[in-house]
Amino acid sequence: MDSGFITFEGIDGCGKSTVASTIAQRLKEQGKNVELTLEPTHTWLGEAVRRSYTEEIHPYTEAFLFLADRATHTDWIKEKMSQGNIVISDRYSDSTVAYQAALFHQKLGGPMPEYVKWLQEVSQPVIITPNLTLLLDIDPEVSLARLNDRAKMEKFETLENLKLVRENYLAIAKDSFHFRIIDSSKTLEEVIEEAWSIIQGL
Repeated sequence: MDSGFITFEGIDGCGKSTVASTIAQRLKEQGKNVELTLEPTHTWLGEAVRRSYTEEIHPYTEAFLFLADRATHTDWIKEKMSQGNIVISDRYSDSTVAYQAALFHQKLGGPMPEYVKWLQEVSQPVIITPNLTLLLDIDPEVSLARLNDRAKMEKFETLENLKLVRENYLAIAKDSFHFRIIDSSKTLEEVIEEAWSIIQGL
């Protein structure tokens, strides 16, 4: 695999950021050209998304902030891939679908599958399908225990919300050919090795 797009997904506390950065470094050591990125991005659009975490705004407003950030991010990803890079992203469109559908359900009512479908449809013009998405799956109670050391918890990081987000992730993975699920309750070393084995299979 000399160029391509790999995403890492999962609820907060699953370890994906650490695994993604470790995998990126290993690929670089193999001589691959690798770009490690994340969402929200570090652009002004991404900062607007982060600001929404701390303010009470309408769920649709927040969803479209994510989409605005992603539209620009996707153009950057396409450019890097065209230059022969493997792009690894810590979160991408599936995060928005999983998290925002849970938020819509809690704030506005209605069934989550309908929100999942709407978010997927509205995202379609500004995304590309990854070659591989690794979903690091973990029980929300375990993930929250890992987050206890944080000075401040984000609004998404509640047990009720993370249970809904995990439910959405598993539903998305079931219907997507590019997903592979890794049990993230294992040791960090075991998760890294499983992720590495899957990527080497490409």
